Amino acid sequence: MKYHYQLVSRTKVRIELIPEDQKEISIFESFTANETSNELAEYFRKGLASYHPETVLVRINFMQFPKVALCSFETIKQSTPSLM
Repeated sequence: MKYHYQLVSRTKVRIELIPEDQKEISIFESFTANETSNELAEYFRKGLASYHPETVLVRINFMQFPKVALCSFETIKQSTPSLM
């Protein structure tokens, strides 16, 4: 799977999923707009993580189901070790 990533704001990105083989194309053809699929959400999580590993996906708003979505995310705050 390839990902096309476009930053929209500090907390939103546009991600396009680009299937690379017939198996991935078949998977996308099996998704319907009425179902919320954890498998589909996982593809968008992976796409986000490949560009921003320190973030967590919060919301997916489809622009062109099932391949293009506006994804909202939050940055994971890293705790810094105490010097004391």
